[in-house]
Amino acid sequence: MPRPIHLVALTLLALVIICAAHLAPPAAARHVAFGHGPTVVLLHGLGSSAEDWLPTARRLASRHRVELVDLPGHGGTEMPEPFSLERAAAALDASLAQISDEPVILVGHSLGGLLAAAEAIEHPARVRGLVLVETALKPQIPEDQRAAALDRLEHDYRAVLHEAYMDFGRDAAQGEKLYRNVAALDPRMVSRWIRIAWTADLSPEAPRLTVPVLVVLAERSWPSGQAWGAAAETLGYEGAPRLRALRIEGCGHFIMLDRPDRLAAVIAGFSADPEGLRMTMR
Repeated sequence: MPRPIHLVALTLLALVIICAAHLAPPAAARHVAFGHGPTVVLLHGLGSSAEDWLPTARRLASRHRVELVDLPGHGGTEMPEPFSLERAAAALDASLAQISDEPVILVGHSLGGLLAAAEAIEHPARVRGLVLVETALKPQIPEDQRAAALDRLEHDYRAVLHEAYMDFGRDAAQGEKLYRNVAALDPRMVSRWIRIAWTADLSPEAPRLTVPVLVVLAERSWPSGQAWGAAAETLGYEGAPRLRALRIEGCGHFIMLDRPDRLAAVIAGFSADPEGLRMTMR
């Protein structure tokens, strides 16, 4: 083989190897377990950690096997490359395959809920029931404002984070603590997840959420007095065939920190009878 052709062949081979490495299935999300009983998988949101689920998890563990799973890019779970919601869901799916041979109750908070919904849509056989805590299936920034928001994220990252997590807190003290936690993380990782939150839209796929779904919201996301139909449209749940929505009052975005007793009881009730909760709104 002439030398120039030989070099071209080696270059192409190297590119194939690199591309194959990038497109290999993502590593399973890190998970730890405790307790005994039906399996409940808890997935935290952006800038959070499995520890934020512990107050709720301890209450569940008396009658459930609780699996705490890290969101990709957090804790011991690598960020899949190239990164996308689909690739992150593949990492979660690999973890669920390791966790149980039977379908599980899958619980996700915020962006973790978006990831859990993507998993349930693509792999419903893995999921016995889906609990989405403070999760929107479609971006909450209007499409005509997203370009400006993404530009601000790039040029004023800290201010964007601070505003968001102060809004998430039940009060200013909690908001500042939540902000410090997320600000300590890799900005590139956080920004990539924020872009997913602002651009990924699963609402057209809501009719494919064929597993029982329980949506748990704080008043900040479903104000008292607002009909569920209006909230469902805003959050992207229209068309989900087996869905119940529940409002928990007296808390901020992090319901698992503010109302762990109530949230644990809700999850335990859903785990005991996902079908029994179907289509009962309040």
